[in-house]
Amino acid sequence: MKELTNKKLAFLFQGFRSEYKNLLELLDEKQLEELNNHSLIVDNEIGVNLSDYLFDSNNIKYDKYDRVFYDWIAGYTSDCIVYHTYIDFGIRPHIMLGYSMGLITALVCGNSISFETGLQMLLTIYGYSKRYAGQNEGMGVIIGKNRREVCKIIAGNSLKDDVYIASENSDTCIVISGINNSIGKVLKIAEDSGAIKAALINSPNAFHSPFAARGIESLVKFAEDMQVCDCEIPVMSVFNQNIIQSAPDLRKELVINVSGSMKWKDSILKLGDLGVDSFVEVSPDDSLTKMSRIINIDYDFVTYKKFLRLKNN
Repeated sequence: MKELTNKKLAFLFQGFRSEYKNLLELLDEKQLEELNNHSLIVDNEIGVNLSDYLFDSNNIKYDKYDRVFYDWIAGYTSDCIVYHTYIDFGIRPHIMLGYSMGLITALVCGNSISFETGLQMLLTIYGYSKRYAGQNEGMGVIIGKNRREVCKIIAGNSLKDDVYIASENSDTCIVISGINNSIGKVLKIAEDSGAIKAALINSPNAFHSPFAARGIESLVKFAEDMQVCDCEIPVMSVFNQNIIQSAPDLRKELVINVSGSMKWKDSILKLGDLGVDSFVEVSPDDSLTKMSRIINIDYDFVTYKKFLRLKNN
């Protein structure tokens, strides 16, 4: 544990997922109290009964929001709890990096925006994307092809207006975004030509593509009006690898974060160039670690479960 507290660490924050329930069985009494406090805020702020959803989801009626939004809020809250657990044990970030909506969690943890503001931002994104996104939009992932190969498939099949690169996770993991039918074509061609895996992602929208910019005016207005402070911890932009910390830069980043194409691989490598080659995943699971550690096998990654093992030794 002392080794972690003495290193320059980059904290990695996840975006959308539904594996947050892995955290519940790991919570101690203090964490359960924090979860309860957060749940009260969530219910009061946006009308989501987070506690019932986490512990008795079979009886939730999805009338006001769908299950996807509940998953967003659950993941967001659980990651905040994991972050505070690291801090309590003296494990602190030198810099932070957010994958997709993980940027919102990072700014909350860096005291740039409040937990309540993060909730309202997620609600704003959910609201406008539901209104403007077509039912035929989504995302997919291709493992075993590089960016150049995927772009060649897209261009070679006249799909440049339908499918975009959402993220270059690594040399062999590419996320695409756009029209579902066209995404399906790209996935099939990739798989037929040797991809290890090509599958749809459970996403209701074509995030990190121009499609996600439709209706974004409501998010722009929210970002302009919300309370934002300089972040206590520097943040690396996943879009251009700039180090940002000031409130004006962070406002812009939050808006770009919805429709911009991410360069995750470049961001991880840039951090290594800056002398930060040890990474801590701020999440109950390890999906960011799995896709990031192949970028450079010499980099060190710590997951929450590894942290628990170190803590108990």
